[in-house]
Amino acid sequence: MAKKSKPTIALPEFVSLPEAAKLASVSERHMRLLVDTGKIPAAKVGRNWLVSRAAAVAFKRHPTLGRPRRDE
Repeated sequence: MAKKSKPTIALPEFVSLPEAAKLASVSERHMRLLVDTGKIPAAKVGRNWLVSRAAAVAFKRHPTLGRPRRDE
C-alpha cells in the first residue's frame, strides 16, 4: 500500500522564513527578529512562518539603518 502524502499549496507570493532570509541577505535569526518586531510582515501557518517575497526583496534594497547615533 502506497503512503499518502499530505497535500501542499503553492503560494508563490510567500516564502518560508529561511528563504526570506536568503532573499534579504540576512541571517535566519535576524529575519526572525525583523518578523517579531513587525518590520517585516509575516503570518504563522501551523509551525511555520510565511513571509511576503516582495517584503523580503524590498528589505534587501532598503534595509533599516539600525539604531541612530547619539550626538555627544
